[in-house]
Amino acid sequence: MKRSVVATILFADLMNSTEMAKNLTLQEYDEMIVDFQSTMYEVVFHHLSHYGYEGSGVDYDWSIVGDQLQVFLYSDSVRFDVRSALLVATKIKLAWLAAPFNQRILQEGRLVSRIGIGINCGKVIKDLREWRVKMGEERPTIEGYAINLAKRIESASREGTVYQIMVGDSFHKRCQEIGTINIAFSKPWSLGFKGISQKMPVYEVVSFVNFEILSSLPPSLQNGVIHKIEYALTQPMPESWLFIILLRHYVSLIATGKQQNLETLALEYAHQALEVLDYKPPIYNIIGWLYTYGQSIRNMEMAIHYFDRSLALEPGNEAALLHRARALDLTGKTNLSQYAYEEILFHNHDHPEARRKVAGYRAEHR
Repeated sequence: MKRSVVATILFADLMNSTEMAKNLTLQEYDEMIVDFQSTMYEVVFHHLSHYGYEGSGVDYDWSIVGDQLQVFLYSDSVRFDVRSALLVATKIKLAWLAAPFNQRILQEGRLVSRIGIGINCGKVIKDLREWRVKMGEERPTIEGYAINLAKRIESASREGTVYQIMVGDSFHKRCQEIGTINIAFSKPWSLGFKGISQKMPVYEVVSFVNFEILSSLPPSLQNGVIHKIEYALTQPMPESWLFIILLRHYVSLIATGKQQNLETLALEYAHQALEVLDYKPPIYNIIGWLYTYGQSIRNMEMAIHYFDRSLALEPGNEAALLHRARALDLTGKTNLSQYAYEEILFHNHDHPEARRKVAGYRAEHR
């Protein structure tokens, strides 16, 4: 049955695979493609099942052809699909870095292949074509301008400098509307695409902080992935977004109170990240967090300093505002802490901790 749906569309492919083929034997090239397809299958299949998607043709459709992956998500919640697409995008890049082929190439000192990704949202037509039925393939065909645009957006990922995950204006607006996704984008690039008469705004993901990226990887891919990230960061020209993944993982472990030995190491990686990442607020926030909650390196003055640096770049950064308020409270600077919590309420009237703390301060002053 033909119907129109709003889909979140993800295209991914191996960058420079044709160029790489010139420098690989036929057996190596085949190994790369097989490893790519196996990795993409494992990540996407596990993600869709793990997050409760119902089934192919119901709320998603996806396929792998050669060195390309395409995913269409069209559940009843576009917000859910947007978040899922970001998780899938990051997980397939991470899993591909850790895949056997790339690990061997990395160990040999050669540059690994990377995945470029384009994501967009838009209306598409989903229809079961008669010719598919005749071929015994009772799965819908999905068509629409939004698909062509997503393909063009993916082609721009080669120009990216951080995640090399590019998104269209429709997807970017959805992320801004949701507000709860801890993500940041570059300034818009105005790009012209073949077959599209007008230039289109495109954004690169420059930060995506999410604890689920590692925890929702297929179990078979979780084993050893942190060691592989650490190793990749010691090699020439590492992918800078790996610092964000690794530091978020370290923070999660330190927060349990059982990994004090990671505090100094995390601080070292954070300072390395500042040297290679242009978008610095998340790293300033992580350094501030380490100085606030770390046992062996606790230093409230340094913590407040780094939260201030984050806020100098983004005055409304809620994470920096919140942890700065907590740090001021821990140092006994109640007047400054109250003001800091009030600033949070200025940006978010419903913030529960800020409301509770401000009410408490005001009650004390009566």
